[in-house]
Amino acid sequence: MENHSESNPSTSLIALKWGLIGGTLSFLYTLLTKYTGLEEQFSESLGWITFLVTIGLDTTILFMTLKEFRTQNQGFMGYSQGLGISTLLGALWGLVSGAYNYIYLNFIDTTVLQKQMDLAREKMEEQGLSESQISEAMKVSTMMMGPGVQFVIIVLISTLFIFLLGLIISAVLKKEKPVFE
Repeated sequence: MENHSESNPSTSLIALKWGLIGGTLSFLYTLLTKYTGLEEQFSESLGWITFLVTIGLDTTILFMTLKEFRTQNQGFMGYSQGLGISTLLGALWGLVSGAYNYIYLNFIDTTVLQKQMDLAREKMEEQGLSESQISEAMKVSTMMMGPGVQFVIIVLISTLFIFLLGLIISAVLKKEKPVFE
C-alpha cells in the first residue's frame, strides 16, 4: 500500500509569495526608473539596460518560484505544472503591481497622468499634427492612460509575459516523476 502522508506543495501559496515579491519589486523598479530619469531615456541609449534589468528580474523570480515548487514536490515538476504555476504567478504579479500603480496614480502622485498627457501633446505638436488630429489622439490617450485601464493592462501583460517566459523556464526545470514508482 502506498504512503500518501507526503503532502503536495501548495502552488497557490508559492505563486502568491513570489507574486507579492515580484509585483512589489517591479513597482519599486518602475518608481526608480521614473525618478532617476531612466524612463524618459528608454528610447535612447540606456533603454536597453532598463529592458535587460526587467527581463533579469522576471526570469530570476520565475526561476525561484518554479525551483521552490520542484523542491517541495520531492524534486519533480511536470512541464504543465510549470506552465500553470507560471500563469498563476503572472496573474498575481500583475494584480500586485497593478494595485500599487493604481494607488500611486490615484492617491500619491495624481499629476503623473497629466504630465504624460502634456508630453504626448508636445510630441504630437512637434510632429506637425493638426489640432483636430491631436484632439482625437488625446481622447484615446486619456481613456487608455486612466488608472483603471492601466490596472487591467498591467494584469494582462504580466500574465502573458510570465506565461511566455514560463514556456522556456518550465522546459529547463521540468523533471517528470517516474511512472512506475
